[in-house]
Amino acid sequence: MANTRELRRRIKSVKNTAQITRAMQMVAATKMRRAQNQAINGRPYSFNLSSALERLLPLINIESHPLLKGNVSDTKGVILLSTDKSLCGALNTNLFRLIMASHIGSGNTVFYTVGRKGRNFVARSGKNLQADFENLDIVTFRQAVQLSKLVTDSFLNGEIGEAYLVYPHFVSTLRQESTRVKLLPVDLESVILASEARPESKDPGQARMTGTQKEFLFEPGPDKLLDYILVHNLQMKIYQSLLETKASEHSARMVAMQNATDNALELVDDLNLTYNQTRQDAITKELLEITTAALAMQ
Repeated sequence: MANTRELRRRIKSVKNTAQITRAMQMVAATKMRRAQNQAINGRPYSFNLSSALERLLPLINIESHPLLKGNVSDTKGVILLSTDKSLCGALNTNLFRLIMASHIGSGNTVFYTVGRKGRNFVARSGKNLQADFENLDIVTFRQAVQLSKLVTDSFLNGEIGEAYLVYPHFVSTLRQESTRVKLLPVDLESVILASEARPESKDPGQARMTGTQKEFLFEPGPDKLLDYILVHNLQMKIYQSLLETKASEHSARMVAMQNATDNALELVDDLNLTYNQTRQDAITKELLEITTAALAMQ
């Protein structure tokens, strides 16, 4: 059994650890609120954009746009959104498991990473890292535009035949789902599903339109408008995913630090109990020695 000096040292060390994890929990909680608000507030625009694209599809020739058609390349491009730091539970691990368990984890695949953890995963697994982007504390639309342009140019030049997006989707503070989304060629079924998944508004004036109300005048023409909407829709998917990743990161880190603080405090209680027992045993032993010595002198 450890002596009282070692136990006091361990208790002090665990208390210091609890203070650090509690401070990290508070910092993550502050960042989490802002990131969650940004991710949630950005969803309606993405839904409306998908709805506009759905209404535009019947008016154009689908085969007329290169982003809607595939090419002969068998190379897959994957945009992997991860974190720079650890201490966020299994958030990054679940992303890597999703990649390895799907078809994009094998064969000829190139990666475009955001976040140090994703970059290290690609390097350790011996995969082809095409580009790495800085994981900014504040998500900017400019970064989404750069990622979109890089992937789109690679697809149009025939360097990749498909493009996917892998990121942690924010569901709640306690739940983040690893998600894989196909970006290119644009999947029309996913566009329709995204439009139908639009949450119902509580405002009657903003209610979702029925089939008889889907009549619009497009200016300029549908073909010219299609090019802009397809590109912008791709940019918004990446931008929204960056927001979801940031919200997931801070939520997972806040929960992980809260659990670490609780575990440290629980360990302190156990160590205090052991310390008291050890000290009591030492006092009892000393009393027995004194009593025994007194009896022997009689």
